[in-house]
Amino acid sequence: MKLYGIVLTTRLITWLMITSCNKGVKNKVSSIESIKYSPSVGATSSDGVDNDFLSTLSAAGIFDAARQIGLDAKVYLAPLASRSNHSYRRYRWSVGYHSNGGVMISALPPEEEMGWTPWERWYKDDNGLVRKESWVMYPLRNPTSEGVARWYILDENDLTPRFLHKPSSLKDQMRLARIYEAAAILGFDPDEILIKPLSKGGRKYYEQCRWAVIPHILGCDGPVIYILPPMNRSDEWPWESWYSDGKTPLIHHTHYTRQRPETTKSWKEYPGAPQRPPEIFGVVWYWYNDILLKPTLTNPR
Repeated sequence: MKLYGIVLTTRLITWLMITSCNKGVKNKVSSIESIKYSPSVGATSSDGVDNDFLSTLSAAGIFDAARQIGLDAKVYLAPLASRSNHSYRRYRWSVGYHSNGGVMISALPPEEEMGWTPWERWYKDDNGLVRKESWVMYPLRNPTSEGVARWYILDENDLTPRFLHKPSSLKDQMRLARIYEAAAILGFDPDEILIKPLSKGGRKYYEQCRWAVIPHILGCDGPVIYILPPMNRSDEWPWESWYSDGKTPLIHHTHYTRQRPETTKSWKEYPGAPQRPPEIFGVVWYWYNDILLKPTLTNPR
């Protein structure tokens, strides 16, 4: 009888623990159900919401922090899981503290883009107003006498994540990706080289691509400008890069996953390689050096 009582007591404690955990999970889900978060694993809902990404934000405490600082997550954060094709899913999302001591939401870009793609941060200022800061490191500004690079704030006031909305034009897309700053370091006019040669169809095509700036050691640690199309079309839509190796002022390479009459070399970048966009990993690329420097698909068919 004594043993039977112990078993009953153990089962009762176990049932209470499971019930408590289930309540905690339900409360967590219900707290953000208004932004259509579903705890299902590996799911994208029928309306295109990336539930995995929302789950990641929730687990990092982003929604709780948003409530603390007064940021409307339904307006500024949840749409990232459905309306943005930028790589916010690869950012390091975390909750920390601003220099004023208050809670801060941090969205740190992928390692390879660090310093060029802005590090976005939301917090409540001393007057109780929600603010967003965008920090970059390059081009260098006011390094210390010891040569230490300093982060600095861009002149922006909008609470909206930088890449949430579709750019209004190719020029605006390049501005958001900070192509103009990178081109200034490389010493060329991006409007003249990258936009002016394009037909109307060419502009429409390049608006579908991802533009990014990533420094690379082969570019003397300077910026490399990347144009990355949807990779399921890489047989006919190339990824392109512009950079300088310190000897040639400006180099333009064009890469396909299929050999073409103009391609002269082949190359493969293995997964995890530093200073490279992940889109190009794991496949053989056939490429050539374009001496004309202009975008490859100026007038796509």
